[in-house]
Amino acid sequence: MNTLKNKLEAVKRQFDRNAQRLTAHNLLTYPEGTLGHQLGNFLLIQNYGQNTYASREDILQMLVTGNTVTLTDEIALQYYLFGNGCIRLRVLLAMGIGLAIRPHRLRHFYNMYKKGTTALRFYDIDHLRLLHQPINRVKETFMIL
Repeated sequence: MNTLKNKLEAVKRQFDRNAQRLTAHNLLTYPEGTLGHQLGNFLLIQNYGQNTYASREDILQMLVTGNTVTLTDEIALQYYLFGNGCIRLRVLLAMGIGLAIRPHRLRHFYNMYKKGTTALRFYDIDHLRLLHQPINRVKETFMIL
């Protein structure tokens, strides 16, 4: 039991150490044009503040929809992720609720789903290792349209 607890603590420490690096202020230290720098700009543009921690959803949102964070874009991102192979309860619920509150955007959601099917699977990769890569290269590598 102690070994399991120690392993969980090690994972938690590693996660905390990585999260501390992902503030908007720290991300802006990456070279311009990289995924890390663009993510820092994204957080500042969206008024999250310089000490806000970036999350996986922020990275996915920035890669798929750019710098916009509207409700329609958030829903469209879930359709894109579903098309990319992400089958999680959260994604399915967001898709259903999104369709219920934005039925007039069905064509847009379907187009995002189709784009997700053409992209290489990227929703579950370790994005921390890609922060130093140029954002265009990341999008080309995973065929994110």
